[in-house]
Amino acid sequence: MISKLMIMLLATGLLVVAASEAAANSAPAPEGKQPGGISIELGKSDFRTYCAACHGVSGIGDGTVGEFMNITPADLTRLSWKNAGLFPRQRLIDVIDGRAEVRVHGLRDMPVWGDWFNAEAVSPDMTPEAREEVVRMRIDSLVNYIETLQVK
Repeated sequence: MISKLMIMLLATGLLVVAASEAAANSAPAPEGKQPGGISIELGKSDFRTYCAACHGVSGIGDGTVGEFMNITPADLTRLSWKNAGLFPRQRLIDVIDGRAEVRVHGLRDMPVWGDWFNAEAVSPDMTPEAREEVVRMRIDSLVNYIETLQVK
């Protein structure tokens, strides 16, 4: 009998493979840029690739992997509502990046996307500083997209 942990590990492995292939075959769209040149379309694409399996395509926490998790994935459409109408941009950046300890988050149930995006950016002609800029822009684009999902 396959345990829930085995199913979750298998699902996570499949997501990682799918995410790797999607990242290798996609390029950020030049249109729809936010201030600073960050594409909201990149955020939408990254959300569907990396986040939707747990948080659902609409962001309400109903992703296909969620049923195998010990905790329910967050409803990302109500972040502003839960924060007195203010979108918690920096908090969300910190949680998505995951490389710095986020004490309020408790146990780390979601992947450390900062490490993931950094690893994806590795190339012979890219400095560590340039990779960090890529990571920052990817996370900013995700946060910008998640902000568009907020209920009014």
